[in-house]
Amino acid sequence: MSYTMQEGQFTLFKNTKGANNAPEYTGEIMVNGKKMRLAAWVKEGKSGKFFSGKMSEPLPPRTQDDDSQGTGDLPF
Repeated sequence: MSYTMQEGQFTLFKNTKGANNAPEYTGEIMVNGKKMRLAAWVKEGKSGKFFSGKMSEPLPPRTQDDDSQGTGDLPF
């Protein structure tokens, strides 16, 4: 059974790629027929823990060139 996202629905998944400022959860939401990116962080406030987040345009698709970054290969 596959999941088809409907208008106003979202998914969030635990982010396993832990960089310093990386969101703890990432996912997608359907807004006006367009999938948008979600990012969420767990914060601590006076009343306890809560989610803080933002919605943004989807990230561009990764290319093979993106995969070679950080390997020490020089482009020339």
